[in-house]
Amino acid sequence: MKNLFFAAALFSLAFFAACDKKNDPEPQPPTTIEPTDTTPTRDTTPTTDTLGCGTKLDTTVVIKSDTVMIDLSTISENSDGDFTFNIVKQLNTAENDNFFLSPISVKLAFAMLANGANNNSRTQIIEALGYKGKSINDLNNDCHNLISEWKKLNTENANRSEEFSKYGEGKYQQTIETADAIWADVKYPLSENFIAQCNNYYDAEASTLNFANTDSALAVMNEWGNQKTHGMIPQMINKDDISNNVMTILANALYFKADWEKSFYEYLTKKADFTNEDQSKTKADMMQQQSYFNYVRTESFAMVELPYSGTTCMDVILPSDGVSISQCISNLSQSRFNAAIKEMSLKEINLKLPKFDFNFKHNLIDIMKNLGMIDIFDGEKADLSLMGEKYDTAFVGKAFQVSRVSVDEEGTEAAAVTIIAVEATSAPFNIVIPIEFNVNRPFIYIIRETKTNEILFIGKTIRM
Repeated sequence: MKNLFFAAALFSLAFFAACDKKNDPEPQPPTTIEPTDTTPTRDTTPTTDTLGCGTKLDTTVVIKSDTVMIDLSTISENSDGDFTFNIVKQLNTAENDNFFLSPISVKLAFAMLANGANNNSRTQIIEALGYKGKSINDLNNDCHNLISEWKKLNTENANRSEEFSKYGEGKYQQTIETADAIWADVKYPLSENFIAQCNNYYDAEASTLNFANTDSALAVMNEWGNQKTHGMIPQMINKDDISNNVMTILANALYFKADWEKSFYEYLTKKADFTNEDQSKTKADMMQQQSYFNYVRTESFAMVELPYSGTTCMDVILPSDGVSISQCISNLSQSRFNAAIKEMSLKEINLKLPKFDFNFKHNLIDIMKNLGMIDIFDGEKADLSLMGEKYDTAFVGKAFQVSRVSVDEEGTEAAAVTIIAVEATSAPFNIVIPIEFNVNRPFIYIIRETKTNEILFIGKTIRM
C-alpha cells in the first residue's frame, strides 16, 4: 500500500510540473506540416493544443501553395491553325533580342492582301495565316467578326466606365481599336472589287497619293498612323520605305489600352536587379503587390494571369530554373497554352513586375517566307493581279511591323502598325551608248501631222 501512495504522489508532482510549463522562458519551435493533397491552401493562423490542464502549445501551420504541376508535354502539338505561336517562334529565331509583335495585326494586314492575290499566291497567304483547307471567305468572315467584336467591347466598356464615374469609383478603361488603310499611287489605280472587299470586311480606307511627292505622301500616312495609335507611333514609315517602284501601301494599326484591375502602388515600386539572359544585371523599376491571381505551374514555366479592368489580361510566363526563354517559346503552342490556362487556379501571389517602355521594328519578310508565304515576295512568281489592271507584275517588296508597349503601375498601353509595300517589278537595267547626232552641217527638216502622217512642210538648210 505504501508503494501505491508513493506512485500517486510522483504522478501528482509530474502533473503540476507540466501545468506550470507555460512559464518556461524557452519558446517552443513551430511545427511545419507539408501537405499531401493536391489542392493545397495556405494557413498561417496559430493553432492551440490543450493538454487537459490548460497547457497551450502554439504551432504555426505553413502549407506550401505551389505544389501542383501540369505536364504540357503530354499534349500533342498541332501547328495547323497556330499562326500566333508560329510567327512568335520565327521571330524568336530571327532576332536574339527583346521583341514585341502583334500577330493579329500581321494577320489582318496580310488577310487584306489576300483579297488582291490570286492562284498560288492567295493559297499560300491563306495557309500561312492558319486557314489551310479553307477559303478566302472563311478568312474574311473571321477577321470581320473579330473587328466587329472589338467595336462592341469598346462600346460596352465606354458605357461601363461612364456608369462607374457616376458613383465616384474612378475610371474603368479598356480600349481595343483596329484600323486598316490602303494608299495607291496615282499611276496605279486599284480594282473596285478589291477596294470593296477590303472596305466590307476590314473597314479599310482606300485613297490615292502621289508617291513621287514623297514628303507629302509620308505626311499623310504618318498622320494616319499617329492618329490611329493615339500618338504611340508618330512615324510608322519613312523615305527608305517608299522606293521608286512602290505602287501601293497597305497598313493595319492596332491600339490597346487598359487599367489593371488591381493597380500597383507607386510608393512600393523600388529599384531592383534584373538578371539578363547573359547573367549581367540591370537596375529596373520593380513594381510589386501581394494579392490573389490565377496561377499555374508546368514542367517548363510558371504563369500568372494579371487581369485588366475589362475583358483582357496579361499572362506573364516565367521559365523554370534551367529552362531558357527560347526553349520555353519553342515548346509552346496554342493547344498547350490553352491547356495551361484551363488548369489555372486562384493563388496568393507576391508579385514583382518591372516597368518598361519599349519600341520595336520587325522585318516580316523572312518570317512569313518560313511560314510558307513565298510567291508574293518573288517578282516572277507573285500573282497580285486582283488588286488592279496594272498589278500583273506586282510583288511585295517590304513587310514590317512597328510597335510600342508601355507597362506601369496603372496599366498597359500598346500599339502596332503592320506595313505591306506592293512594288512593281523593275525592268532590266541596260547600259545604252547614245548615238551622236550633231547637226553642224546642211540638213533637211519636215513638219507633219502625226495622226494622218501628212507632211505639212519640208525644208532644207545648207548654210546658216
